[in-house]
Amino acid sequence: MTEDDRKGPGGPGGPSRRDFLRGSGVAAATAVLTGQATAILDEAKAAQAAEPKILKGEVEITLKVNGHDHPCTVEPRSTLLDTLRNRLDVTGPKRVCDRASCGACTAIVDGDPVYSCTTLAVSCQGKKIETLESFDTGEHGVPHAFHQNDGLMCGYCTPGFVTACKAFLDKNPNPTLEEVRKGIDGNICRCGTYVGVLQAALDAAKAMKGA
Repeated sequence: MTEDDRKGPGGPGGPSRRDFLRGSGVAAATAVLTGQATAILDEAKAAQAAEPKILKGEVEITLKVNGHDHPCTVEPRSTLLDTLRNRLDVTGPKRVCDRASCGACTAIVDGDPVYSCTTLAVSCQGKKIETLESFDTGEHGVPHAFHQNDGLMCGYCTPGFVTACKAFLDKNPNPTLEEVRKGIDGNICRCGTYVGVLQAALDAAKAMKGA
């Protein structure tokens, strides 16, 4: 191969083929790396935009509780239980264990039973919150079934059990005994009135269908 054959597109005196290929490779690699860097930057910007807003001090929120809007001022760390009881005078949910173990603080948020002692109030904005105060106390309601079946003793756990039963029956109006057991197993009765509680749930299911 002559010296001219080894020369690149520029001919004699121009860059060699090796130099040409090396330059092309560097250019291609630079383009790939630039594209990757751009993609990484785009991902970082998207992640930053998706990060939750940091709240501090006191914030104004509005909670929809039992069909009514309640504006209030809370700290971002305030729980739903504290806000309901101390700011809105909604005392149906009870503070007992304060660590999401017993269920006495149960409230219904968008149809699901939650431990209000570990649920942040700010996370409940725009959601439907139901507590014991709004339940039907007539013969077709869950509270009446608890009364008829002695599903209470000291009473600390009762509001939570009634609320959990209401949430469960709203989703499963024709439960079996075993389904009731599983449906309310997040609540604890220290007095051991489970027999009455379970029967109350079954009776309430029948009564609610006749309402």
